[in-house]
Amino acid sequence: MTGKIEKFREVNFLNYTFFILFIFGLVTSTHLTLYWRVEQNANDWFFQLLLYASVIFHIYGRRNNLAFVSQFPANFVGCCLIIIPYINAKFSVQEISIFWYCLPLISAIGLALLASGFEGIKQFKRELAVIAIFPLIFVFVKLLGMLIRITVISAKLTSYLLWYLGFNSATEGALVSVNNGVIDILSECTAIPLLIMLLKFSFVLAILFPSHLKNIYLPFTLSVLISVILSVIRLVVIALVVKDKPAFSYWHGSQGGDIFALLSFLSFGAVILFLSPSQIPSSLTKAPPQKSQPEKSQPVSWLIVLTGIGLIIILFNFCIHPNAGLSQTAVYRFPSQIPLPGWQFTASEPLSLSSKQLAQENNRPLLNTDIETDKTKDILLGQIYHYQKAGQGLTVNFYYVPSSLGDVKEYYQQFSYLPNLPKLIKPVQKVNLNGDHLEFFDQQNRYLTACINSLGKSTVTVSQFAAHFYRPYLNPSQWLNLLNGKQTLRDRRCIWGQLSLTKADTSDVELETAWQALLSYWQSNFPKLKL
Repeated sequence: MTGKIEKFREVNFLNYTFFILFIFGLVTSTHLTLYWRVEQNANDWFFQLLLYASVIFHIYGRRNNLAFVSQFPANFVGCCLIIIPYINAKFSVQEISIFWYCLPLISAIGLALLASGFEGIKQFKRELAVIAIFPLIFVFVKLLGMLIRITVISAKLTSYLLWYLGFNSATEGALVSVNNGVIDILSECTAIPLLIMLLKFSFVLAILFPSHLKNIYLPFTLSVLISVILSVIRLVVIALVVKDKPAFSYWHGSQGGDIFALLSFLSFGAVILFLSPSQIPSSLTKAPPQKSQPEKSQPVSWLIVLTGIGLIIILFNFCIHPNAGLSQTAVYRFPSQIPLPGWQFTASEPLSLSSKQLAQENNRPLLNTDIETDKTKDILLGQIYHYQKAGQGLTVNFYYVPSSLGDVKEYYQQFSYLPNLPKLIKPVQKVNLNGDHLEFFDQQNRYLTACINSLGKSTVTVSQFAAHFYRPYLNPSQWLNLLNGKQTLRDRRCIWGQLSLTKADTSDVELETAWQALLSYWQSNFPKLKL
């Protein structure tokens, strides 16, 4: 006990190295706190923690070969890169912007500059590389899934396994039918989520701990095989219980997903450990290099102290304020009047639901035909507008759906409790100047309906809606909005519109012209993302 106390007394808490490690811990704690509030995903949070733990373990293993240098210009730049993004987390995050994905790399570069200056940053090239790769894995796998049509491939593999097990199954595109039940496979329940998770771990092993692997390509091969096999098994289970609502909700929901995520991680780890070299060389076992002269302790600059104090204040603010740094969803209200050229505005009223309709909305069963629930859990609000022209009446219904997949046909089933919602009878999909829409009619009226995304584009299917998710990245004029959080990576908000025109003496052209005018209005007046 006395020996431990003596060693503790020998620790110089004003030592430059100690301060760098202390700041690393503060940055890690701050980012993980903010990460949980933004993502609210236990699996992603765990792998972010695993990343930081692996980085600090790798640095500790070669601590005797690192040179820590205090240099003013580098210290100043590093301090700014660490502190500034967290001062206004609302600016840095705004849900999930490109800047949010780059934040760990920016903080890591700041720490490297703070520790070793501009010339010494190359000492941390492996750590910086793995931190930079983490967000790129998500984008790469998602794009790859779109290119190879992973949903269709998953449907075929699921159907084949069902057939092999003795079930009579069939596929049509991404649809799998078995036992008089049908599931529509979306990308979120294919191998993509598991593959992203396992690839992150693979890159950590390959870059930071290659000596633990007999073959550096082994973890990547295992990632593909395990993610495909377990995802197909999960789809088979979901297809077989599609008519059992409690069982479907369990295996289709987060609980079933977490079980398969854990199984994939354990399977991956077990194979890696089984095939790892019997003797693993470790830098921790190597004797530190002999130094001819004792090194002088680096002085602790005031910028390093300022960085530590600033991070403590930011972390303390995050702890005492649950929503610190994050803005709340903007409260939106539809305007009382929307101009429509060629039509005379007569009246408008907000969406109102009766107690019976509210009860129906609150107790409606979960749709059990989709692998991922279209998260149109609630319609935030709605407004109904009335117009007249030459004895004709035009009614325009707009509903603000805060989180959507843009499946307009499903809206008519999921939101059947809405007042005066017509039946969707043999809709015909048509192309307009700004996207697509559906048209249908009954004995009295002709209808036009579509989903308007945040770019002011008109869509009617999930694929059309999702196709616009990454288009801002291809538009240089949108890059600044992506960096400052005004544009998100996947903006899933939708203005669902429905036009109803008296059928007598009407034409498709007249209805589509009115729709184009409304699309032009929403292109410049779409609800703001945040306050």
